[in-house]
Amino acid sequence: MLSIFYHRQNLIKICRGLVEEMRISVTLSLVILFAGICSILLVFQGHREWSFFSFGLGVVLHALRPKPIKGEAFSQSIHSLSQLVTFGTVPGIMLNNTALSPNSFFVWVCIGIFVSACAIQLTHKNMRFPSKVNKRMSVAAGGSLLAMYALFVAKYSIILTTLFVLLLSLLIVFPIRERNYRM
Repeated sequence: MLSIFYHRQNLIKICRGLVEEMRISVTLSLVILFAGICSILLVFQGHREWSFFSFGLGVVLHALRPKPIKGEAFSQSIHSLSQLVTFGTVPGIMLNNTALSPNSFFVWVCIGIFVSACAIQLTHKNMRFPSKVNKRMSVAAGGSLLAMYALFVAKYSIILTTLFVLLLSLLIVFPIRERNYRM
């Protein structure tokens, strides 16, 4: 009887630990989502530097936060939503506001392709069955590169901007295969 009570207490401790870990993961994901939404609002108000600061806060929190618990659909969904908004939508809006001709058709198409590529990659990552080749550029890395590009370079060349965004989109969606070269 004492053994059953002991195992029950251990099970309760394990469950409490998992619930606490999920709370931390979901809370940080919501803070990352909030940083992304603040960044969007700051871009629309014309505060590019503060928008980039809010975006940077999202990047730092993303690097610090624990990975979502496998099997917890809610935690993974919130994490993917925060990544899509913060690292997919925010860099696209930053790019649109700083591009040479923001109402250009090519800029809009590129932003749509980039956000769609981010959504495809996050959906693929959340699927239950694993892939043999899962080496893709992360959405956080692609979004960070695009945000820095939008802040410093995008106002100079529309063609270079189009090519850069399309290249990032391809790196996010398509896996990079390693080749074994034998000598």
